[in-house]
Amino acid sequence: SEWVLGTREDLVKDIIAELRPDLGEEWWTYVCMGPSDPQPNWHLGMRGTQHRAVMWRAWKEGGTGFLYWGTNCYEKAMIPSAEICFRRGLPPGDGVLFYPGEVFSSSKEPVASLRLERILSGMQDIEYLNLYSSKYGREEALALLEKTGAYLGPDRYAHDHGPVDVMRGEVYRTCRS
Repeated sequence: SEWVLGTREDLVKDIIAELRPDLGEEWWTYVCMGPSDPQPNWHLGMRGTQHRAVMWRAWKEGGTGFLYWGTNCYEKAMIPSAEICFRRGLPPGDGVLFYPGEVFSSSKEPVASLRLERILSGMQDIEYLNLYSSKYGREEALALLEKTGAYLGPDRYAHDHGPVDVMRGEVYRTCRS
């Protein structure tokens, strides 16, 4: 859990060192309830880059998978058009990435939250980094993340999208051929 790891990147290195990929072991991580601000998570009220940084962290730490505990875990309503209430005891928005269409649109189809859109952007950022890694190596991709200021660590990442645009632009510029 990123909550347990906090800002201790040394713990991640220790865990990765103990993995046995030849036996099929992988590094999966997740967020749930924590970590809280200023670390990346998907809670309401966090910045857009904070939502995206969850995926940057998983990539930087060498994650091979990511698990999220729930996507529509709001309080049960007695009628479909009832007001949405987040579960008591959880940070606002935790476990809720979709909203019921009956309440938020003219259809019955689920409506994606803005946070879900930012998660998609974070996953696309990972694809940019994977592309760059395939051409220049993982160490160069890690250096690009740091050089642009997009992501340095769990409490040191861009608070606006400018550095992310610079990172994506550099990948595009160097990998487009």
